[in-house]
Amino acid sequence: MKITTSKENFVKEIQTIQSGMNAKNSTMPILQNFLLETEEDGVRISFTDLEMAVKHFIPLTVVEHGSVTVPIKKFMEIVTNLRSKEEMTISSDESFRITLQSGKSRIKMGGTKKDEYPAIPEIENGISFSLPAIKAAEMINATLFSASNEEDRPNLTGLLWKYKEGVFSVVATDGRRLAIKTTSSIQCSQEFSVIVPSKIMNELTKYIKSAGIKDDAIIQVSVSSNQIGFQIGKTYFMSRLTEGTYPAYEQIIPQTHEVEARIDSDALLAVTKSASICTMDGSRKVKYSFSKGILTVNSSSQNMDFEDELPLSYEGEDFQISFNPFFIMDILKNVPAGEIILQFKTPTTPALLKTAAEETPLYIVMPLR
Repeated sequence: MKITTSKENFVKEIQTIQSGMNAKNSTMPILQNFLLETEEDGVRISFTDLEMAVKHFIPLTVVEHGSVTVPIKKFMEIVTNLRSKEEMTISSDESFRITLQSGKSRIKMGGTKKDEYPAIPEIENGISFSLPAIKAAEMINATLFSASNEEDRPNLTGLLWKYKEGVFSVVATDGRRLAIKTTSSIQCSQEFSVIVPSKIMNELTKYIKSAGIKDDAIIQVSVSSNQIGFQIGKTYFMSRLTEGTYPAYEQIIPQTHEVEARIDSDALLAVTKSASICTMDGSRKVKYSFSKGILTVNSSSQNMDFEDELPLSYEGEDFQISFNPFFIMDILKNVPAGEIILQFKTPTTPALLKTAAEETPLYIVMPLR
C-alpha cells in the first residue's frame, strides 16, 4: 500500500473522528489501532471498540492499493509533530511495517494485516429512514444533557429514539428530569422504539459540528434489533443498542397547571448561575418565588446569601418552588434565546418548561423538597 497526501488534510480528517478512538481493551490490543484501506480515489479509515464503530472516507492520491492497521496514538503523535510541510507519503510492505515520509523525515512503525481487525457489520433488513443532519443534531443537543451518567441504570444512560403514530421523538431522562423533542416531519415505514447509547450520540453531533456538514445534508438511519447505523455522505457510524426497557415517561408529563410564568431565558440563566455559586456544595438548592410582575431568586450557604429579582409575566397566586440550579441551567443553555414558559401545579410536583416559540422541546424537572 502507498498513498500521498498533505499532512494538514490527513490530520484534520482523522481528528474529526479521533475522539471516539479511545478503546482500552487489554484483551484485544488490536483495538488500539485503526484500519486503513485504499479505495479508488482515497482511503477509508475504520475504528471500533466493539460497542461503537466509525468508518470515514478521506480523498487523497492512491499510488498502490492495500490495507494495514495502524497504532492510532503513536501515529497521530508522529504525524502532528512532523516539521516538514511537504506532501506526506504513507506506505506499508509485505510484513505490514508502515513507513511515513515527509521531506527528510522518515519514520517506521509496526502495523498488522487487515484480517486481524474486527469486522464492522453492516445493518441489513432493518428499519430505514432519513432525516436532515442539522435536525438530528438539534434534537440530540436538546435532550442529551438530561440522560443519566449512572452506569447502574444503563437504560437511562442513552436516548430513546421512537417513531409512533407519525411522530418521531428523542427522549432523555435520569429519573429527576426529562427532556423531549419531537417532530412530525420525519417519515418512517414502521414504528420502532430503541435506546441509543449517549456515546454514539456525542460522536455524531461532534462530527456534524466539526466536519463542515452542509445545511441540506441528510443522515440515513438504519435500525435493527440490536444495532443502529448513521450514514452521512461517505462517513458511517454504527453502535450497539442499549438493552432494557425505557420508563413510561408520558405518565409524568403534567397535563394541567395552576400557575404559569413567562420570562426571558437569558436573564433567568444569568440569575440562576449567580444563585448556584452561593449554594452549599452538598445541597444544591435555589428558591424561586413568583408573584405578579416579579420573580425573586434566593440561595444561601454557610458563608453566603444571594437574592435577585427579575421582571416576568405571571398568572396565578403567589408561588414558591425550589430546584437544583444546574438542572435549570442545563435547560436554559440549550434553548434558543427568547421567552421561556414555566408551568407549575404544586411546589412538590413536576414542573414543565418550554420555549414560547415551539411546542417542543419539553422539559420536566422534579422540584426539591
